[in-house]
Amino acid sequence: MNRTYDVVVIGAGPNGLLSAGYLAKAGLKVLLLERRHEMGGGAATEELTGTSRLRVNAHAFFMMMVDYAPAYNDLELISRHGLTHIYPEVQCVMPFSDGRAICLYSDVERTCKSFEQFSKKDADNYRELTKISEHFMKEFIGPATYVQPMAALDQVLRLEKSDVGKAMNEYNTKSPLTIVNEWFESPQVKALLLHNICMWGLDPRQDGLGYLAPLYIDRMYRYRMLVGGTHTLAQALMKVVMENGGKLMTSVIPTSIIVENGVAKGVKLEDGRVFEATKGVISTVDLHQTFLDLVGRDNIAEDFAESIEGWQWEHWAFLGTHVSLRGLPQLKVFEKDPELAKALYYVIGHETPEEFLSQYDKIGEGICDLNSGYVAVTPTVNDPMQCPPQGGHTLTMWKMAPYDLDGDSENWCSLKKKEEHAWGMINVLKKYAPNMTEENVRNIYVSTPHEYSKKFMDMVRGSIKQGAYLPLQMGYMRPNEFCSTHRSPIKGLYMGGACTYPGGTILLANGYLAADAVCDELGIKKWWEPPDHVKAARDNGLL
Repeated sequence: MNRTYDVVVIGAGPNGLLSAGYLAKAGLKVLLLERRHEMGGGAATEELTGTSRLRVNAHAFFMMMVDYAPAYNDLELISRHGLTHIYPEVQCVMPFSDGRAICLYSDVERTCKSFEQFSKKDADNYRELTKISEHFMKEFIGPATYVQPMAALDQVLRLEKSDVGKAMNEYNTKSPLTIVNEWFESPQVKALLLHNICMWGLDPRQDGLGYLAPLYIDRMYRYRMLVGGTHTLAQALMKVVMENGGKLMTSVIPTSIIVENGVAKGVKLEDGRVFEATKGVISTVDLHQTFLDLVGRDNIAEDFAESIEGWQWEHWAFLGTHVSLRGLPQLKVFEKDPELAKALYYVIGHETPEEFLSQYDKIGEGICDLNSGYVAVTPTVNDPMQCPPQGGHTLTMWKMAPYDLDGDSENWCSLKKKEEHAWGMINVLKKYAPNMTEENVRNIYVSTPHEYSKKFMDMVRGSIKQGAYLPLQMGYMRPNEFCSTHRSPIKGLYMGGACTYPGGTILLANGYLAADAVCDELGIKKWWEPPDHVKAARDNGLL
């Protein structure tokens, strides 16, 4: 096998696949290395075997930037490679113990009508807030996701020259909780919006990241799911890499990034093989692995090493419970409105903002309350292709939970604890869906925070985004001032994982921007053009 490539990419999650695809299509010889036996990272649909076969999207499910990510058009993921999204009209159902439910629809007016059950004022304010959020999204947030970040002060000054920028800057100093409290009065509406704003990593009381609240308000009723499961995204990206001459290797463990005279020259594997990279190395794994383990502390400056050691992981991790069901959960609210059974996702067990805040606080104490709330999906109701082979439905419940359960992550390894917490989640759902009995449950598979960190080594402490969303770990400072635009202090070593700008979840941005950085540094002509929304934001002076 050839041992010399233009670019070697470490990590074949969506970001690694993305950067490899763009660079291979630019004519570079690209090698993609993956520790696991399959590529795709969290973009996986896995078949788990127990008392019955269970096919689940164990990690990523929500596709939140389909209408903005350039890769869909650039790489023809939909038109040529067959990706198909489902965009349910009923996006979210949040049931309450009094028999009512609050719903998010793709149609804002239908959502407002649902909000009116609880507060006419909240319905009117939601209508107004969605208009503001959509404006922010179209004018700046969406486009900014797919360009290299600008230094914070420079970006603020640029935004201050426009009306939309001034309005956005007013949100930046506020916390999600402050924004929700300023706009809404009903505890039910507050509970739903606070959960949905914070479920992707925001501390509800954290000031300084308020600009992300409009992003999540705009996105929370625009989520898509993939027909056939999330793994179809990884498959499409793999096809792009291979058809453009890129090489893929699985079940290989990089042990070092070779650095000579301050320049990244290649990657050495555990088995002793060395792959030369004549133009660069892209790492999509976390900061610690990349620089402290693979590059080695001796090859980096002390202030850079200290910056990496100060990196903070998330306050919480995910506890995933995947269930094979004989029948769909029958929420009581379905009796009044059967259409709600087609919802993309449910928010279960958070009936007031105080309940959500209490759960968040307990996580910091290592407590995972059996009765606390979570987000749930039943993909099989909208996509029969994902149904268990023996029929029925699949239910996945993701709960914010501590990594160190009762002070030690090893406590998650107890089969008794897994079963206890899985049935705790099922029993919370049973309050709203009485048919969630033992007779309806065929099989259960639990993914604990401890297991997430072992399955994906870059999910340190179960960190699904390679690092917390904090003011000094976002924007130009993600991951730090040394690697702010997907470059690094090591010449020829680029960063493209979730620890880089703009952050985690499947945005199809980080790997795209890593490829952009490689081409800029090497003077390689990009075969792709900036999307229209980026061009418009630049023409308006916002980027």
